[in-house]
Amino acid sequence: MRRRVLLPVIVFGLLAMTVILIGVGQQVATSRTQQLTLQRANSMDQLTQRAQTAITLGDGETLQEYLDEFHETFGESVLIIEGTGAPLAAAGDITLDDEVAQLALAASRAVPQWSLATAYPWSVDTALVAEPLISDTGTVTGVVVLDINQAAAKRDITEQWILVGAIGLALFAVLLAAAMAWMRWILRPVSALDSAALAMANHQKLDLGDATGPPELRRLAESFRQMSDSVEAALEQQHGLVADASHQLRTPLAAIRLRMDSLSYDLGEANSSKDPDAARQFVAEDVTAIDADLDRLERTVERMLTLANAEHRAGETISGHAFEVSVDGPERSTVSATSLAEAHRAGLQAAGIRLITEGETFRVVFRQSDLDEIIEILLDNARKYAGEGATVWVSLKPDGDAVILEVADSGPGLDDEQLARIGTRFWRATGHSALPGTGLGHAILTQLARANHATVLVDRARQGGLRTRVRMRAT
Repeated sequence: MRRRVLLPVIVFGLLAMTVILIGVGQQVATSRTQQLTLQRANSMDQLTQRAQTAITLGDGETLQEYLDEFHETFGESVLIIEGTGAPLAAAGDITLDDEVAQLALAASRAVPQWSLATAYPWSVDTALVAEPLISDTGTVTGVVVLDINQAAAKRDITEQWILVGAIGLALFAVLLAAAMAWMRWILRPVSALDSAALAMANHQKLDLGDATGPPELRRLAESFRQMSDSVEAALEQQHGLVADASHQLRTPLAAIRLRMDSLSYDLGEANSSKDPDAARQFVAEDVTAIDADLDRLERTVERMLTLANAEHRAGETISGHAFEVSVDGPERSTVSATSLAEAHRAGLQAAGIRLITEGETFRVVFRQSDLDEIIEILLDNARKYAGEGATVWVSLKPDGDAVILEVADSGPGLDDEQLARIGTRFWRATGHSALPGTGLGHAILTQLARANHATVLVDRARQGGLRTRVRMRAT
């Protein structure tokens, strides 16, 4: 991936650098050509003045000496042509051939011939230019032809191009190094995510390292970490549930198997017994016991399904995929302590337990069916464990932006060690094992509370029994 991302950067960097270098190189050639043109324009002025004076005075000898000195100094050839078209003086190797004649003819029309093209390293070494000689009366008396030597200018341009190219390569090297460092910074979290995904697939510990790279990829890494934690927690939860369920279901299944073996024996005895009434009584007792074990097994499975559903919804709430709270959505309920507990009043009274409800009506962020399930669990536990003659209080109280649902009883309650274990799947306090129950009640209500953005606190009631408080969002 790094090569695929880096290759376009290198290509576009090269293209940009090439465009810049071409522009700079062209500017260098143009500037050096303009400099050469200005220099030779000054020389041409000197030549035209000397030539015009010589023509006026008829002093060709002095003019020839000047041209020889000029040629020796600058290495450039000069040809002076009179108005008649005949050469007046010359220095160097300019001959009056057709090209020179055409150039001189054009200049003799009082039009200077300065068509000096931009010099490049591959340009010709010399370039011909011509300047007319104009007298004070405005008459063209001759033409000066100068063969400009461009070798020095070409050499200067070549050297500057090499320098510009070296600078460009250095800048490109810096750009390449910066691009690679930038690419490593960007792709470091991607590589960490790739390694983490591979580790997750191989059931190994994840290591996403420190948070580096762009903010978007850091957020992606954090989301992946949360997803991994959620998946790991869900797998552990599922594994624990399966292990606990297997352990709990083994006992009723073994009991049913023993009952079935006993039933087979009793049926055989009934067929051969001299006292068929007694044998049928044994069979009836076996069937009743099997039916009770099946009911117990059915209740356990039902509560396990309820717990699994609650844990699934709680996991969605924690991961942020749960329901969105709306103004009138099904997740909002208008409840009071009386409306929640009234349906259980008759059952509690039959068990010799007094029910007291307190508090006003509140609107809370909690599904009504979940609240009913929680109240049923808590009051059923109070009925079974608080004992005859106890009192159960159900209240709803405001607490800041929350509402507290509190269920307390005056029963024997639990000690500190037992309070710490309450909510553990299939856990039942010592002395309660003989009473009907699955040990899943508090585990279910805890998960239901989490699924509704609520929390649960269990402690000892002021009256001595158990107190459970569910803190819910108020609306």
